[in-house]
Amino acid sequence: MTSRSRALLKVLLDSSRPMKIREAARDFRVSERTIKYDLEAIRTWLKERHVTLHSQPNKGIWISENEEKRADLRRHLEGWGRSDLILHQKERAKHLALMLLLADGYVRLNDLADRMAVSRNTVVSDLREAESFLAGWGLELISRPRYGVRIFGEERSVRFALECLLHDLSEGDEMFRLVRRVQGGATDPAAADEAGPLVEQRLLGEEEIRLIDQAVRELMAQLSFAVTDRTLISLHIRLCILVHRVRKGRVLPADETTVQTAQGWSGYPLFAQTANRLFAALGLAVTPDELAYGCLPLLGADYPLTAVGGGRPAPDIYDVTIRLTEAVSQAMQVPFADDPELREHLFAHLNDRIMRYLQGVLYPNPLTGEISRSYPRMFAAVKRACQDVLWPSGICLLDADIAYIVLHFQAAWDRWMEQKKVNALVVCGTGRGTSRFLKTQLEAEVKGLRVVGLCGSLEVEKYLASRKVDLIVSVLPVKADVPVVVVNALPTRHDLEKIQSCLQTITADPPVDSAASRGGGGQWRSDLCADLHERDLPVVERLSQDVICKGFELSQTIMAAFRDHLTEQAAGGLMLHILLMVNRLTFGSSYVEWQAEAEPEGEDYAAWRKTLKTLVEKAGLAVPESEITAIMRYFSGKGVTESDNGFAHTGRVGD
Repeated sequence: MTSRSRALLKVLLDSSRPMKIREAARDFRVSERTIKYDLEAIRTWLKERHVTLHSQPNKGIWISENEEKRADLRRHLEGWGRSDLILHQKERAKHLALMLLLADGYVRLNDLADRMAVSRNTVVSDLREAESFLAGWGLELISRPRYGVRIFGEERSVRFALECLLHDLSEGDEMFRLVRRVQGGATDPAAADEAGPLVEQRLLGEEEIRLIDQAVRELMAQLSFAVTDRTLISLHIRLCILVHRVRKGRVLPADETTVQTAQGWSGYPLFAQTANRLFAALGLAVTPDELAYGCLPLLGADYPLTAVGGGRPAPDIYDVTIRLTEAVSQAMQVPFADDPELREHLFAHLNDRIMRYLQGVLYPNPLTGEISRSYPRMFAAVKRACQDVLWPSGICLLDADIAYIVLHFQAAWDRWMEQKKVNALVVCGTGRGTSRFLKTQLEAEVKGLRVVGLCGSLEVEKYLASRKVDLIVSVLPVKADVPVVVVNALPTRHDLEKIQSCLQTITADPPVDSAASRGGGGQWRSDLCADLHERDLPVVERLSQDVICKGFELSQTIMAAFRDHLTEQAAGGLMLHILLMVNRLTFGSSYVEWQAEAEPEGEDYAAWRKTLKTLVEKAGLAVPESEITAIMRYFSGKGVTESDNGFAHTGRVGD
C-alpha cells in the first residue's frame, strides 16, 4: 500500500458519507484510474481484517462500520509500520536526508538502499532530490568513493534541517497524540501507554522521551500563561533534537545575542530550572547557548527582528503582504486585493510568522495534509507566490506555514464567492409551503444561488421594488424585468439545468461597476446599495461621510506622531486600517477583546501604546486595547503573535 492509499483510507475511515472516485481524484490530484488502483490495495488491507469496502455506481465508496470498529482500524493503521509503505520519490528523499542527518559519518549507498528497500540506482536518484532541498538549509551533500555519502554544514543549520524534516514527516495524528501524551501523563493511562511519534523514536529512546514529556508537562503547569498545542509540539521536538545532538557531542557555537535575547525573557529562569533538572536526569551538561536554543519557541515577540537568526534583516512585512496578495490574485484570477479583511489578517499572520522564522523557530501544522488535499489549487498558488516573493529574502516557508496562509486566502475566496452569488426570488401561488420547499432544494442543489426571498405570484412587483433580485424561480409564469425560470413544484434535473444555464448567462454579463468602469468615465456604485431602499440612501451617505472624515483625521494625526516608525507602504496600510477601525467602532464590531498577558512591554512599546491612547481619546473614540495593539503592528520593530482564532495580540508567547 502506498502512502497515498494510506492517506485515502484515513479519509474513508473519518468520512460519514460515501466518497465518489472523482472527488478523491480531485482531492489527491491524481487520475481516477490511480485512485482505483489505490482502492484495490485498500480493499485487500481491509479484507485481511474482515472489513468490507463498499462501492456502488453513482453513490461512491464507503466503510459501513461503527465508530468503535473504525477507531480500531485507525489504531491498526497507525501501528502498521512505515517500512510497509511504498513511498514516492520526494518522500523517500526526505527520509534519506533524515537518515544522513542522524548518521555519525559516511553512510554507504548499499546500506541506504537496504533500509529504504529500493535499488542502489533509485537511492542515487533520490539523493539528487535530497541534495536540492538540503542546499536550501545551507547544507552540502558530500560523496566519497568506497565511503559513501554524508551531510556537511554548520550545527545550527543541521538542527534547523532536522527540525524541518521532523515537522514535515510527522503526521497530524502523531502530533495530536504527542499533545495528548504530554498533557495527559499519569492521569491519562491510554495516552501514557501510546508510543511517541516514529520520527521522535529515531532520535531518542523511550525513557528519554518520557523524561522530556515530564519536563514539558511540569513547565506548562508552572507558566503563568496558556501555551497553544503547536507551541507545545515545537518545544517538545526542539528539546528532543537538543538532547540527541548534545549526547553525540554536537553543540552549538557561542552566540551572545541569542543568549541575551533568551535571558531577557522573564520566564527564562523557570525554563532554565526545569531544563537543567531534565538534563541532570539524562546525565548531560548543557551551555547557555543550548538553553537559549531550547526556549526560543516560548519567547515573546517584543524585540527587534534582527536580534536573532544570524542578523538577517526582516523584509517590509506590509510590502510582502501586498505583493503576496497580488501574486495569488493573478494566479487565481480573483481580486483578493479588494478584500481589506484579508489584508489585515494576512499582515498580522505574516508579521508574526516571518519574525519567528528569522529566529529559527518552526511551528507544526497537524492539518497540512488535509488543507493541501482540500484546497489543492489554492495551495499551489500560495506556494508559488511564497517562492516568488519570499525566497529572494532567504525565507523558505515550509508547507506547514503555507497551509496556514492558504486558510486566509480560502476564507477570502469564500467571501468573494458569496458576493458573486446570484440573488434569487422564489415564487409560488401563496409564498408559503411550496416556495419554502423550493428554497431548500435550490440552495442544496444549485451552487452560486442565494435565495433572498419568498413570495406569492401577486407580490412579485412589490418585492422587486424593495430588494435587489437577479433571478426569479417560479412555479407559475410571471412577468418581471429580471430573468424568470419556471420550474415544477418538485424540481426535476432538467429544471436545475435550466436554472444553472440562466446563472451562467447572468454571471457572464459584465457588471456595470466593473473595474473598467471604475477607471473610466462610468459611475461606480456598490452592489450593497441595491439592497437598500432609495429613501435610506441619504442617511447612509451622511453616515459614511462622517466615518470617512473621522477616520481620515485620526489617521493623519497618528501618522504624524509616528512618522519615524512607518514605512511608505505601512503608512498606506495604516490609513486603510484606521478608516476600517472607525467603521467597525461605528457599528459596534471592533476586534475581539482578549486577556493580555501579564508580561510588561519594553519601554519604547509602552510609550507608543500610551501615545496612541492619548490620540484616540482626544478624537473622542472609545478604542479597546485590541485595536491599539492592531495599530502598533504597522510600526517598524513591533512584532506580535497571532492567536488561533486569527486575531493578533502582544503576548510574550508564540502560538
